[in-house]
Amino acid sequence: MRDFNQEIQGWSFWDAECEANFRTWNFPYPFILQNRADVVALCEWIETHQIRSYLEIGIWSGKLVSLLHSLFHFEKVAVCDIRDADKFGVEIKVPAEAACFWGDSCSQAYVQWREQLGPIDLVLIDGAHGLDAVLADFEINRRFPGKYLAFHDVTNPRTPAVGHFWNHVPGEKWTISQPFAEADLADLAPMGIGIWKIPR
Repeated sequence: MRDFNQEIQGWSFWDAECEANFRTWNFPYPFILQNRADVVALCEWIETHQIRSYLEIGIWSGKLVSLLHSLFHFEKVAVCDIRDADKFGVEIKVPAEAACFWGDSCSQAYVQWREQLGPIDLVLIDGAHGLDAVLADFEINRRFPGKYLAFHDVTNPRTPAVGHFWNHVPGEKWTISQPFAEADLADLAPMGIGIWKIPR
């Protein structure tokens, strides 16, 4: 197993500075909006399950997809986002090879784009966090050829709708939920990543 904790040392994740920015509506950049420990565990899962294609829905600045592609060199990489980051002057950068859909992941235009994209091993959904939106993303993306759907914030009390969805979705699934390692964030609840195997 690769030492992913070492390999991602140069990247900034959710830490005390990011948390302070979030609480004061100073939109966090250049942070990856994930717990470092969760991402390490996700990387280990990706390596174990030999994920070769990846789609991320809700990329903010694109740093997570850029990191994962730099580690795994996916055969196919794609992103979907409504580009909210543009409104706050946050630069969006994605891998040059990425297929991009700039728009609503629940739209008919997305469905048509997704059909053309073809099979995807892992789709990570981190878009709108309301229950209706999460359910819509789930129902749309489970239809297409692929292996796994993942959801961010499945154990985060700030996003109870995502947790409610995750706790009630049946089937084979994995929950990654690591405490924050930073002492300043010891009281902050885990965010969590849930991974669901698409039944075939």
